[in-house]
Amino acid sequence: MVLAALGCGAPSGPASSAPRVDYADGALEPILVRGQSVVIEGFGFGAARAGGTVRFPRNGGGTVDATVPDSASWSDRTIRTNVPDGAASGSLAVVTGTGLALKLTVHVLARVAFDPAALTWQPRTAFPRAPVGVALAAAEFPGGGTTLYAAGGAEPLGGDSTFLPDSGVYVARAQTGGAIGAWTRQKDTTDATRTRVLPAPRAFAAVAAATPYNSRFSSSALYVIGGIDAAGRPKATVLGASIDASGVTGRFQFLEPLPAPVAGAIAVVRRGRIYVMGGTDSLGRPQQAVYVGRIGVDGHIDGWYQEPPLPAARAYGGGVMLERRAVAFGGVHDSVPPGGGLDPTPTRLATSDTAPLSSASGFLTGAWAGAGALLPEGRSQFATLNLGSVVLVVGGMYPSVATSPAEVLAAGIPAGGGGGGSDSLGPFSGPVGTNTIAGQGGGTLVGPTGIAWRDADGTWHGALLGGFDLSTRLRKDGVWGF
Repeated sequence: MVLAALGCGAPSGPASSAPRVDYADGALEPILVRGQSVVIEGFGFGAARAGGTVRFPRNGGGTVDATVPDSASWSDRTIRTNVPDGAASGSLAVVTGTGLALKLTVHVLARVAFDPAALTWQPRTAFPRAPVGVALAAAEFPGGGTTLYAAGGAEPLGGDSTFLPDSGVYVARAQTGGAIGAWTRQKDTTDATRTRVLPAPRAFAAVAAATPYNSRFSSSALYVIGGIDAAGRPKATVLGASIDASGVTGRFQFLEPLPAPVAGAIAVVRRGRIYVMGGTDSLGRPQQAVYVGRIGVDGHIDGWYQEPPLPAARAYGGGVMLERRAVAFGGVHDSVPPGGGLDPTPTRLATSDTAPLSSASGFLTGAWAGAGALLPEGRSQFATLNLGSVVLVVGGMYPSVATSPAEVLAAGIPAGGGGGGSDSLGPFSGPVGTNTIAGQGGGTLVGPTGIAWRDADGTWHGALLGGFDLSTRLRKDGVWGF
């Protein structure tokens, strides 16, 4: 359980010096996709490949060897390879040049392409409240499905710029095919040892769910990062609690804080690391700071490291971590109220920034640089859904939203060499999809939160929760999915 690990100072890594495989794709028991690039970490692989190989179980029986592209992709502690097209779940083996077979359990999914033109929104189980600024995460459990966790959020008081944040945490189970079960508020009591909601209200926070399948942590935890408090001020706090597929199983604790307060940041989870980019400070001013924290084996964050800053301040935008590239796009550059507001000013950003990324260390390896306008017009306060080969931008504020709304935009992530993933994100275009949320009475949404996940067969699903209806300026309790 995360609380036990956090409280007792569990070891920070494997203690044995014997040859072994520790992690693949930054996780103890990773969920991989056929064709993706993967970094295997451990010890004793051999300084040179010398006839060594990486072997996966084969779909239908037997084994299949993965391609190791060159000598630079093999070292004593790391191997870079691609998941073969015929791979299946089971024990991955690193076979060294001396014949040792070092094994790790992996879960392999089919690569299923998502067609944005076929996107069809359907109403899902409504949320019990109608907040904005909810932090939404999904945890995939092999054999156990996917669980959605919604933390915090706020309800406006006297307009759309003054908020009353909430401490509630809600959980819902995702069903095969994308349906979502009922949302259940976790135990809320004044007994600090028994409560399972946040110890302090938060809204417009970032969130991450860690499991053995996406991190180095052998248990599972939910992290709520930054956000505004009851006074409307951004905080640097990081809150963490143990979870399982059924919900929150331990009380939230204050963990290693961010170096500075932040709300409305661009937050991305990738290979067991949490990236926090931009966001606003305590005065609502967008920032350039970029932080990365690795989820440790004891559930703590192994320090928040300050990375090269964005070229210009950016908040309430979007971002993705590609194979060896970080990309941030959209948002606002000028001061805004919590949540970004519903006024047409300030000007929203269409531009993007990119920086080189090490898939092994998780750190940026160089400075950010402008990457042009990925969005057709400036847009902020949208949900970003990364669907493997496609990134969707849903809702938001942009100049044409009141006259010719483009509810969903899509950008492709082209397949890279060897099928291992790309280092580029194409321009966003649209609108895409067979229908719209607005056309079904869901409103022209500004500030919704969204998340994507996969079924056991690799099929992608997504959910969109809450937000303002720009037409009525009222909060929505709708949940929409595909």
